[in-house]
Amino acid sequence: MRALLRPTRRKSTAGEGRSWRAASGAWLGIGTAPGALVLGAQVGGRHGGALPVAVLAAGGVVMTALLAAQGRLGLRPPAGEGAGMAVLAPRYLPPVAERAFTALLAVAMAGWFGFNVGLGGAALAALTGLPDAAGAVLLTVPIVAVLLAGGGRWNAIAVATTLTAIALIGIVAVRLPPPASPVSFARDGPLRGLAADLAGYIGYVSVFAVRAPDFTAGLRGHRDLAACVALLVGSALAASVVGAGVAAASGSTDVVAVLAGPDGLPAANLFVAASVIAPTFAAVHSGALAVRRFLPADRRGAQLWGVLAVAVPGAVLAALRVDRMLLDWLTVLAAALPALVPPMAAEAARRRRGRAARPVRTWIWAPGAVLAVALTLAGHAAAAPIGLAVSAAATLAHARVTRVRPSSHVPERLRIRS
Repeated sequence: MRALLRPTRRKSTAGEGRSWRAASGAWLGIGTAPGALVLGAQVGGRHGGALPVAVLAAGGVVMTALLAAQGRLGLRPPAGEGAGMAVLAPRYLPPVAERAFTALLAVAMAGWFGFNVGLGGAALAALTGLPDAAGAVLLTVPIVAVLLAGGGRWNAIAVATTLTAIALIGIVAVRLPPPASPVSFARDGPLRGLAADLAGYIGYVSVFAVRAPDFTAGLRGHRDLAACVALLVGSALAASVVGAGVAAASGSTDVVAVLAGPDGLPAANLFVAASVIAPTFAAVHSGALAVRRFLPADRRGAQLWGVLAVAVPGAVLAALRVDRMLLDWLTVLAAALPALVPPMAAEAARRRRGRAARPVRTWIWAPGAVLAVALTLAGHAAAAPIGLAVSAAATLAHARVTRVRPSSHVPERLRIRS
């Protein structure tokens, strides 16, 4: 714990890159968010109340692959490009696609701010006896203040609140033990059942995975990336197991509502309030970077405007408790975004081999994204894995077609300056 909370010296950051400890708050916070409990409860409910080991293993592998492939882009050269998505997007995407993606990311982060703060603010209101809107304000003001203070101070706070959430998850696991083991070695259900389970894990990390370079920018190398990925994946899998156990004990897959309800644990509302702080920090961090992409390069107070552009509409959504209605739209977004990861990872690998930079063609990832969204709207549980598979297949096909063309034959107008 001391290692996680220990501040990173600026001298070391400038000369040798950042340690994984400097980025741990966001990764650990996403892994222990309330959604991980709900995910475990829902997946376990499809398997008689217990999570199959095969599902946990497959989910862990897919989450690791998405996070590592995209997160590598942020590592210091030569392992990566040492930049976040706001800088990488113009290097990899055509102008129109880049602007649309960046704007969508900013809007999505405002939505996630509203979702997290709405949920956490309601829990805080339940603890204090205040209205839900007042709880949202109580949570919003210190979060915005810390982010505006800058200097990476939010990482230590995110770690501290996340460790609190982990401790409370442990209390929940002890106080609400399942009637049987929440993990099973049995193999049940057809292959499409596994695809539906994987869709849950892909959806859980997809939005964070796409913006992972925002949290790996400047990291020293692969070991630091591996540590960050392990923090998120390990904690998410552990939390999902606890969620499956709570669902089996309570008979409801809405475990957060069960815990925070009148018959739940007194500490549950504290868990909910603490567990949304780190994901909210992460959402504003990425959203502010995306907003600054649309501001003049020399604009004074760019950090202030970026944070407020995400936090203000997000706080309004939270006060209105839009988290009760926003999840469907965020689920659609989570199905669409992973399609961008395979072609970006493939293009990054080309550039590391010394090939000329070229834009990631929209036709490579857009069909997979559109298909995933359409299947999600149609109610197909396996939408995210199918869209990701289509994007990966298109990426491989494009690589095969262009392999015979030497990099020197790439037209100058298609080259992107790094």
